[in-house]
Amino acid sequence: MRITNQMMINNTMSNVQINKYQLNDLDTQLSTQKKINRPSDDPVIAIRALRLRSSLDQVVRYLDKNIPDADSWLKTTEGAIDEAYEILTDLYGYCTQGASDSYSTSERDTLATSLTKLKEAYYDQGNVDYAGRYLFTGYMTDTPLTYQSDEDAKGVDYTITQHFDRNNLETKTVYTNAYTNDDILNLQYKTDPTTNELVTPNVEEVYRFRLGYKEVLTTDFSMTITENGTQTALTVDNTVTDPNYIPADGEIAFNATTGEILIGKDVYQRLYNADEYSFTYRKDNFIKNDVNPVMYYDCVDNYKNVGVVYKKEAEDIEYNINFAQKLKVNTEANDAFNMYLGRDIDDLINAVNNVIDIENQIKQVDSMLGESRYQDKDSQYKLNTIKEGLTKQKELAEEEMTNAFERGIKQTQNYQQQASLAKADVGNRMNRLNLTKSRLTEQKTNFTKLKSENEDIDLEEVVINYTAAELVYNASLTAASKVVQQTLLDFL
Repeated sequence: MRITNQMMINNTMSNVQINKYQLNDLDTQLSTQKKINRPSDDPVIAIRALRLRSSLDQVVRYLDKNIPDADSWLKTTEGAIDEAYEILTDLYGYCTQGASDSYSTSERDTLATSLTKLKEAYYDQGNVDYAGRYLFTGYMTDTPLTYQSDEDAKGVDYTITQHFDRNNLETKTVYTNAYTNDDILNLQYKTDPTTNELVTPNVEEVYRFRLGYKEVLTTDFSMTITENGTQTALTVDNTVTDPNYIPADGEIAFNATTGEILIGKDVYQRLYNADEYSFTYRKDNFIKNDVNPVMYYDCVDNYKNVGVVYKKEAEDIEYNINFAQKLKVNTEANDAFNMYLGRDIDDLINAVNNVIDIENQIKQVDSMLGESRYQDKDSQYKLNTIKEGLTKQKELAEEEMTNAFERGIKQTQNYQQQASLAKADVGNRMNRLNLTKSRLTEQKTNFTKLKSENEDIDLEEVVINYTAAELVYNASLTAASKVVQQTLLDFL
């Protein structure tokens, strides 16, 4: 085959161009530190790079956003539960001291205020928020656990349904033949209505179960019982206001003021053997620091969203913390803050106030004994008889106060246990979060390494290749210059 000068020139220029492309590719790799700059350079590397980058982006998002947010949420929750536990510890101290009846008269006067402050502080921990979201109110992260002011509670009206079982049945102490202020003013001592003989104050125990609230409406209430899987309605026989009311054996009485359902012995036995029972009632007089009932019970709104039903169910807020892995970050109020702590503290306050009231009544009788208008023999006899009865009543009240504080010790221990379990649950989730964080940190390192191995150049190797390509390119230019410069005259 005949080789012409033009053919040699064309081949030489083509070889120079190939060497230039190779040198340019290596120069680009040195400049970008990447193996490829376009998917077409190496489709396999390009596809692998997309997958590794996507995985790395997800890992970084979990590590930099979701996990820190979940960690802060859980730590804030744990801190609130810790504070609640400290408050319970203070309450335990009050109960321990009260159980030994070591409070002086002056201390009793301030004890009710101290206990009320503890109750407010306890539930106030349920109002803790993180980044503008309340932590203990389920999906209603824009709603605090308690009403923050009377204005917030104004007009709020709920029909509430509470479910009970035999564990909710309890006894309470009521006073019989107890003296009132009217008895003192009217010089009326207690006698048996049948025999007209003098009687002294005494105590009896009655069965009850308490609603979550006191001061509820005396209308729109009902009661149902479930026995052997069948639900039937129970008739509430009476509505009462006397805190010392004693129901008959087969009677159910509702005291809306104290938020109690008082039951006779026969009814107690039936309720104890039942599967469960429920009581529906209505409350429309919420005030500041009252707990929002939708956080604990089934409710129907009668105010803003009339007819809307709030069904109390688990409301888990979950964060994606890893590939196909979620973690619950919230703790609901009913898991950490017992609704009945407030009711138990109210019982303690009532027991203390009852002793204070009787002491004031005795002081009133002593004052009347010294007044000139009561110096006649009959008045003196009646007042001394009333004083004897009040003294007995005070002994009973002090005993009941001591018993109330003894019960408070056990109740407070139960609340502390609930808080401890809630904290332990939060701690377990924090441990899971930390383990996941450790795994993701390791995955981030691995993905970053794999991404670098897939995309980044080996600098030493590319420099060597670049130097070799540069030599080849310069050599091809030298050779090309000789080929292009030669003509037929050079051979004549």
